Amino acid sequence: MKDRTKGRKRGRDPKEPLWVCGVNPVREALSSPGMLMEEILLARPDALGREISQMGAERSIPVRFASKDDLTRTMGHPHHQGVAARMEKYPYGSLETFLKLPPHEREPLVVLDSIQDPQNLGALIRSACFLGARAMVIPADRSAGVTASVMKVAAGGASYLPIIQVVNLARALEQLKEGGLWVMGMTLKESQVIYEVDLTVPLALVVGNEHRGIRPLILEKCDLLVAIPPRGPMESLNAAAAGAVALAEVQRQRLTGFSKV
Repeated sequence: MKDRTKGRKRGRDPKEPLWVCGVNPVREALSSPGMLMEEILLARPDALGREISQMGAERSIPVRFASKDDLTRTMGHPHHQGVAARMEKYPYGSLETFLKLPPHEREPLVVLDSIQDPQNLGALIRSACFLGARAMVIPADRSAGVTASVMKVAAGGASYLPIIQVVNLARALEQLKEGGLWVMGMTLKESQVIYEVDLTVPLALVVGNEHRGIRPLILEKCDLLVAIPPRGPMESLNAAAAGAVALAEVQRQRLTGFSKV
């Protein structure tokens, strides 16, 4: 059978509009002249709402006022902060800008190496947001991007979690290490048990591809490799579940202090 998907851009769903919601993501997109925005939905009459409305008017972007309930129905979740913008593409953050933040606002950080399943990406964004990650870094190539489908699975997580897209992931890890973060990769082979490793240090956690794991070049950039030990008949977790378990352990240690279990 002929592959009709050959030649199409990965992760792009032309049938669904890409709604970016949340005050900061929409405001950042409005501040970027190259970011194409088709309309803004606004459900807040406060100063922030007026600021966003004014920014939209200055760029001749249609602003449509709606109730919070209408906005929730359109987004499919209530985590929109009263503002949403229909975009041509997702407004990714800048690693250079992120690294200028104070150290305590830069970690824990989640780094994804070639996560190609949009469901996994959306689930990881949701888990990372829920479990206190400061941002997520994804590569521009060999990776799912943030699409309408991903945004739906993330259930509003992308409204709060900055997502940074980089051209060279290996170089990005070097920059994170230069910025004071320890890079820990999740893998099954030649790893330390995650519960026996101090995760209270400034941390960037790397989650690898669903089938092949972390690429060798990226493994070389990791300071340490950690694994979640199986306790049942299943030998492994999918990328989204493994990332969530690891982040939960990061937060457990930060709440109670590091101690081997």
